Amino acid sequence: MIRACIFLALLSISFADNVNYKDCGSVSGKIEAVDINPCPTEPCELKRNTNITISLDFMSNSNSATFKTIVHGIIGGVPVPFPSSNGKITPPLPIKPDQKITYTNAIFVEPTYPKISLLVKWEIWDASRKDFVCFVVPAEIVA
Repeated sequence: MIRACIFLALLSISFADNVNYKDCGSVSGKIEAVDINPCPTEPCELKRNTNITISLDFMSNSNSATFKTIVHGIIGGVPVPFPSSNGKITPPLPIKPDQKITYTNAIFVEPTYPKISLLVKWEIWDASRKDFVCFVVPAEIVA
């Protein structure tokens, strides 16, 4: 029974899609891990007409009663807003210093998006509009 539990735990870790990211100006937090699902290879292939799930662990170093999600696709150096919901965080608001935060969100890749290579810039703002965290990952929109 113990071997089965260990095997299942290792199996779930092996399917995690932790990605290499570039910090692009985190101010009020420190990124610990970025997981994009599905993203088995890099650049991340964002398949049209599907949902992509983002999971992010970070350590807060400030107080905030709110947070806001900002997502851009950077195409040829030009940031293009990417529609997204605000996502959710655990533990719930308010955010406190030295608190580990898990943020999750999903974005829908519209079937009308062109097939293109881009950078995805993901920001989570605190109440004063400073980046808790900011990261960039290479991606490609595919059929």
